[in-house]
Order: sequence, then C-alpha cells, then structure tokens
Amino acid sequence: MALPALDVSENKKNSPHVVILGTGASFAAFPNGDKNGRKLPLMYNLVEVLGIGYLFEKHGLKYDDENFEAVYDQLSKSGR
Repeated sequence: MALPALDVSENKKNSPHVVILGTGASFAAFPNGDKNGRKLPLMYNLVEVLGIGYLFEKHGLKYDDENFEAVYDQLSKSGR
C-alpha cells in the first residue's frame, strides 16, 4: 500500500501522520526549566526532579540513579 502522492498544486501531502514528542523535546525547548524555573524531568533524572526517591525507600526498592525506564521495566517484570 502506497501513501498518497504530494499534491503540488496545494503544496501538501494528503496522508495521515503522527508526531511523538517526549521529555527530550520539552527539555530541548526549555533547557532552563518551565516558566517558573522548575527543571523538566528526563528519564535519567525523573526520580530526582520529581522528588519521589522516598517512594522507592518506603517500599524497599533499589534505585541507584538509574534510567527510570529501566527501573520501571525491572519493577513491572518482577510483579512487585
């Protein structure tokens, strides 16, 4: 199946598209934080920026400044 060709007369492509923006795009747009100066989280600093390290401690979970995505993956596979 081919996508519709570019409509040169209207200078547009009549096909659906999706744009996915993650925290990396937000951080790149606002490297100094939001309008209030609050730092935007990335996967490598999400726990620190959101201040949720105590939740790991409270539930006896190990968190050593790891990428949150990797930690979440381990947690979900563990069934805890």
